[in-house]
Amino acid sequence: MKLKSWQVKWMLRIFPALLFSRVWLREVATDFRWCEVSVKPSLLNRNLQRTIFGGTIFSAFDPFFAILFWQIFAWRGQKLEAWLKSAEIDYKKPASTRLRIRFEIDNASIEEAELALAKEGRFQKWMTAQAFNTSGEVCAEARLLVYLRNYKGHSANF
Repeated sequence: MKLKSWQVKWMLRIFPALLFSRVWLREVATDFRWCEVSVKPSLLNRNLQRTIFGGTIFSAFDPFFAILFWQIFAWRGQKLEAWLKSAEIDYKKPASTRLRIRFEIDNASIEEAELALAKEGRFQKWMTAQAFNTSGEVCAEARLLVYLRNYKGHSANF
C-alpha cells in the first residue's frame, strides 16, 4: 500500500501503542529516506527513578526502519512484507528529558535491498539508531535487524 508521508505520520501518531507511550513521529521525509521520532517523559512512561521506562525507549526504536523501507519500495511499485526481525538495545544513560531519534536509510542500503529482493526475494540488514536527550547525550543505541521480502500474501513464515 502506497501512502504519503503525512498519512504515515498521522497513522503512527495515533497508533495506541506509540501514543500512550508518548512516542511521537515528528517528521517523515517525503521520499521516506528518514524520519524523526521523539519520546516525551510523562506519568505514562516514567519508572521508579523518574526516568523514561526502558520498554518505552525500546518501542520508540521498533517500527520505523521497516516502515520506511516498506514505503520506499511501495512508491517504486514493489509490494513488500517488512518487519523488525530482531533488535539489540544498549542503554547508555538514564533518560530524564525528551529523547530524539533519527532513522536514516542511505542509497547504498536501498540498492543492496533492491538487488537482494530481485535475486533472492528477501533482504535483511542490521541498521542502527541512537536516542539523544536534550543535552545531546546518547541515552540509548539500538541495532535493528530489518527483514524484507517480496509480498506473498498472508504468510507469517520467515
